[in-house]
Amino acid sequence: MDIRKTRTCEQCSAVVTLDKVKLYPKNEEENILVCEPCCNEIKKKRSGEIADSKAKTPSPPNYTGYSCTRCNYRFRADRSKAGLIHNLMCPYCGKNDRLEKKK
Repeated sequence: MDIRKTRTCEQCSAVVTLDKVKLYPKNEEENILVCEPCCNEIKKKRSGEIADSKAKTPSPPNYTGYSCTRCNYRFRADRSKAGLIHNLMCPYCGKNDRLEKKK
């Protein structure tokens, strides 16, 4: 993917190609760059089809203990975020090949 042909959605921070980017009026003087799904969602919110819920309650953390057998470091990680927001790896040595899940 050519980096010159992509933009970042100002709503969800996803990197999308130029053909998927829409300009949506933020107010009378400003426009925002949004991807197609975010544009459709904003349109539905403004028309009143979807109730606006800015105060989303985050899910409770699901911590699981891990141990790195390479450096004997013990740590815990939130399983709901591992793999989605960050890669599961040892915070001490930075490797992920010798991780063991603790019971």
